Amino acid sequence: MIDPSSPPGPSVEFRRIPLLGAGPGVIKRPLAGHLIVVYVDERQFDPALTSSMDELGTSALNLLQPVEETRPVPALRVRVRRSGELGRELAVAEITPQEIIIGVDKTLMSEDLATFLSDAGTMVTRDFIRRTP
Repeated sequence: MIDPSSPPGPSVEFRRIPLLGAGPGVIKRPLAGHLIVVYVDERQFDPALTSSMDELGTSALNLLQPVEETRPVPALRVRVRRSGELGRELAVAEITPQEIIIGVDKTLMSEDLATFLSDAGTMVTRDFIRRTP
């Protein structure tokens, strides 16, 4: 039986807020660890990108399993790259055993934010291991 009070699988939510002088973003992970909230500077992140990034982040997390202690090597390295060659897509992901590369339309995100999301995303995955198929 599924406990309705238990949170669903791990997920990621991107939220646009003003982050004056605080950098391009902040990642918050509640104690339960089932939801990772990424607060991004609204000036550096187009609102059209929100749902695509939520979906990509959640898909990546579903490949992972939380562990009790932080690992020295991340379960996945995260790379966010701005691109002008995505066709009709706003964001796409390529997932390999060692990393996830997220391509984002370069008009929708700043370079500073892409660098922050790469570093912070990799840091978050230190609390996970890869799920076995």
